[in-house]
Amino acid sequence: MVEMEKKVSRPENARASRSRTQLVLIWVLFLLPPVSAWVAWKYLGEQGAGATTNAGTLVAPARPLQLVGLGKPDGTALGEGDLRGRWTYVLFAPRDCDERCEKQLYLTRQIRIAMSKDIQRVQRLLVLAQQPPAALERRLAEEQPDLRWVVRDEQAGPLLQQFRGEGFGPTGEQYFLVDPLGNLMMYYDLGVSAKGMMRDLQKLLKISQIG
Repeated sequence: MVEMEKKVSRPENARASRSRTQLVLIWVLFLLPPVSAWVAWKYLGEQGAGATTNAGTLVAPARPLQLVGLGKPDGTALGEGDLRGRWTYVLFAPRDCDERCEKQLYLTRQIRIAMSKDIQRVQRLLVLAQQPPAALERRLAEEQPDLRWVVRDEQAGPLLQQFRGEGFGPTGEQYFLVDPLGNLMMYYDLGVSAKGMMRDLQKLLKISQIG
């Protein structure tokens, strides 16, 4: 009788052990993205840009973005899911893409291309102050096929405020970098070198398990 109870308990113990293992794995997968993002931010802040390249300025603490008031070309609203999973350069421009805007688009496109096998982990988002002319829409589609662009409306005030801080703001004079969890974590002045931005991004892609 005792022997039979032992035989019955062994499968039950095995099932219980498997259940505990699966539970642990679920928790690990749940915690991995935020932990990875924190490690990337911590590493870059203490040993990366600030200590070596000094290319980007960290936003401390990183700011979770609440996306409101941004419309896509098809008329739908840009949502949080559109920025999740990839590192995103966010650029601001007026209704027309002026010379400064063109420079930003060119530089970020070259940086993205330079990521080679990791190119799909990086995207670019252009935020226009007003609906662009039809000619600009066609040109962006032809010359910047990988670019995502949106138009901000009067409801975008809270979002724009999230980009404002000491020394920076959505004026078109900076490049902003948003992490794969949707946090504004870094910005660059227009005078920054492409090599410096590239090194920062390569470092983030290397040590991050997300995006």
